[in-house]
Amino acid sequence: MTDQAGDFGDLAMSLHNQTGVLATVEGVLEFAVQALHYDHASVILIRRRQAETVAATDPLVTAADQLQIDLQEGPSLLAITGHENVLVKDTATDPRWPQWAPTAARNGIRSALAIRLFTAHSTSGALNLISSQPYVFNEGDLEAAQLLGLHASVALASARLEDSLHQAVDSRKEVGQAVGRLMERYKLDAVQAFTVLQRYSQDRNQRLSIVARHVIDTGRLPE
Repeated sequence: MTDQAGDFGDLAMSLHNQTGVLATVEGVLEFAVQALHYDHASVILIRRRQAETVAATDPLVTAADQLQIDLQEGPSLLAITGHENVLVKDTATDPRWPQWAPTAARNGIRSALAIRLFTAHSTSGALNLISSQPYVFNEGDLEAAQLLGLHASVALASARLEDSLHQAVDSRKEVGQAVGRLMERYKLDAVQAFTVLQRYSQDRNQRLSIVARHVIDTGRLPE
């Protein structure tokens, strides 16, 4: 771990300089494969209450992740729902996932580490570290993976917050532009135009930003 301390320091700086969730995830996966020498890696995140793979180093891992999601069983889902890190020594003999594990073994995934990604309030996903050989992960690997998971959790929380702030700013800009279009077209004042947008948003059960985008694109309210 001594030699890796500098690597993790560089990783922290690199992730801090990334923009957006996808770039952050890709930085984590690149580090996992190039610096820690795992065969493959992926990240599953919870989005709109659904698990999805946002990036992976190989289509094989993407397929294995999707199989977990389809079957609702597997180490990554256990890490997410059980709020714990999960070690798979050998998929060919692990009895915990009777459908997922044999399929993973046949496809060349023999051992894995599923590292919980979390914030202070909730579990946000899992970092999956994969080997094509069984029984390859030792205590040092688990320690390094846990440290990588901590760095990834902090960086992803920051990236998600940044994305949310950008989306909020963009949404406010769109609403402002739509209010201006309504004021000009229907001779309304700002309060009246905004009230109209709100009413259409509520009546159509659509986000205010969607209604605003329609007004900007067409110059008129939805039918």
